[in-house]
Amino acid sequence: MYTHSFLTISIIMIATVFISVLFFSTEQRKGTVKALMILALITTIFVFILVNITGLLGYIDYRMAVPDSPKTIILGLSPFVHEVYFETMEYVSLLGPIWATLITWLVWHYKEKIFTNVAIKSTISVLVILALSYALVIAYTGIVPTRIEAIH
Repeated sequence: MYTHSFLTISIIMIATVFISVLFFSTEQRKGTVKALMILALITTIFVFILVNITGLLGYIDYRMAVPDSPKTIILGLSPFVHEVYFETMEYVSLLGPIWATLITWLVWHYKEKIFTNVAIKSTISVLVILALSYALVIAYTGIVPTRIEAIH
């Protein structure tokens, strides 16, 4: 699960850098568009790995039907945490790869137009800010159950 946590933190950090580059750069700065394209692609790859690979591996361990599995421990200590936080994270996180792919496609499709067309820049900005907020909420819903299980 350390890889899962590392990817989550990395995605949040890369998205923050992406927003900074998008807001504080112009197309005249050499390499700005290429930097946005690379950041978007890396983030999308990380999101796919996070949800589809490390998330699945963690999910298998979490759901094991043994007395000392994380799910059993959390259900014994605080069923609310499992039912609300973890169940929400499991289903809502499936939107992440789709959302990341959309943002990456927009960046790769519009390239230099991002800085010349206000509507495109605004749309990408809103999508990235919402995606970052979404990632923070999803990370929080995963941290709470994980910390409860680790403390136990």
